[in-house]
Amino acid sequence: MGRKRTCELPFCKGVVEGTRNKRRCDKDRNIHLHQVISKNVRKIMKYIESKEDLTANDVNRDLFKGKLDKNEKGSMYRLFQAMVREGYLLEKGKRGGLKVYSFAGSDAVSAPAVEDKTPVRSEPTQPKPRQLSPEEILLGKLREFVHSKSGQWGHEDWLWLINRDDIREFGISEADIGRILEEEKTRYWVQRNNY
Repeated sequence: MGRKRTCELPFCKGVVEGTRNKRRCDKDRNIHLHQVISKNVRKIMKYIESKEDLTANDVNRDLFKGKLDKNEKGSMYRLFQAMVREGYLLEKGKRGGLKVYSFAGSDAVSAPAVEDKTPVRSEPTQPKPRQLSPEEILLGKLREFVHSKSGQWGHEDWLWLINRDDIREFGISEADIGRILEEEKTRYWVQRNNY
C-alpha cells in the first residue's frame, strides 16, 4: 500500500491510497487514476478550460503525444465522468463514436450539441401505474392465499388468515372474507380444470 495523500481533483476532499501505478480515492471508489493521469490533473484541467469542446482522444493527442495505453485512457475517462458528476464538465454528444465534453464555465455551454450519426434506440415509456383501491388490495391478498393453498385449506389456515394484521386493517367482517374466499376458490378451480 502506498502513502496516503489528498485527492488531485480540486472538487474532492478525499484521501488517495494505492500502489505506485494505480491510485484510488476513498470518496469515490470508481476513480482510480493511473500515475500518468494523477500527476497531470491540473494540466488536463487547463487544457479543458482552453478548449471549446474536446474528446479523450484530443487530450491524449495534444497533451500526451498519443502515448497513453488503454488502461491510462480508461483512467482519464473515469476522471472525466467524475468531472461531469461534479458539474465541471458537460457532455455534448458524440463525435466519431467518442463522447464530446466541454468546460461547464465556458461560453461553449450554450453551443448546440455535436450531432451523433449513430442510430439512437429509444426506450419505451412506462405508463404510470394506477393506484389500487383498498378493495382491490384485499382481493389480491385473498387471491394470493387461495393460490398459495392450491384451493384447499383447513380451519387453522382460516384462523391464521383472518387474524393477519394486513387483512384486519381493512375492517371487513369474517363472513365477507369467507364469501370472497369461496368465490376465489371457485374461480381458482374453474381456471385450473380448464387448463
